[in-house]
Amino acid sequence: MAGGLKGKVAVVTGAGGGVGSVITKRLAFEGCKVVLIGRNMDRLAKAAADAGDKKNTLTVVANITKEAEVLSAIEQTISSFDGVDILVNNAGTINDPVAFHEMTDDKWNELVDTNLVGTFQMTKAVIPIMMKQKGGNIVNISSVLGIRSIPNVPLAVYGTTKAGVIMFTKSIAVEYGPHGIRSNCICPSTIRSSLIEPYLQDENAKKLLEATFPLRRVGEPDDIAGAVSYLCSDDAKWVTGTVLVVDGGVTAKQ
Repeated sequence: MAGGLKGKVAVVTGAGGGVGSVITKRLAFEGCKVVLIGRNMDRLAKAAADAGDKKNTLTVVANITKEAEVLSAIEQTISSFDGVDILVNNAGTINDPVAFHEMTDDKWNELVDTNLVGTFQMTKAVIPIMMKQKGGNIVNISSVLGIRSIPNVPLAVYGTTKAGVIMFTKSIAVEYGPHGIRSNCICPSTIRSSLIEPYLQDENAKKLLEATFPLRRVGEPDDIAGAVSYLCSDDAKWVTGTVLVVDGGVTAKQ
């Protein structure tokens, strides 16, 4: 188990999704009180139930791109748990690969709003609380596509938003480090999810996909949850402004 997490209050966005629910479960296992934020109450309720003790979880339906809804979610957090020690900006969206010149405004606005503006809104809402507490942890989930582009996979705007998350992470680390606030970023590659499950059911497609990774497997949500746990723990107390690539080695070879 990671050290120093027992009793901490953690806020996780996109908590009803595959990775978000596993991050929630891991932080709850480590002894955190967890606030689950997302758009679908049924999925949030299931994730909270999987995390365990009801008195140590809070579910809040909110659109993180809307300042009023974010502030309301944080007010509910303070009312229930008296503080915010950890923020995991996990919520994000991706589009189907499409040539940039064929993208419509509404498609790229959705990417920018969720991946960047949502991360900005949540971070802005918790920083005054963390400053008052003289400490806190922010973990942003980016992507290896924020570091490099993949040939024949046109995701220019998505990659740009995820690159923005990386720079935002570093800027927050430098600006608020004197207040005891740490800010770090995780860049996953392909993680098992409902989106890629059909490929994994096809044995040939599965082998082709797995062969691209030096470790010969796709990532699991647990791989990301473990990285979050480490970055929030006392083991990482002198780690801030860093980008932790969790990708089975794929960026090392390309």
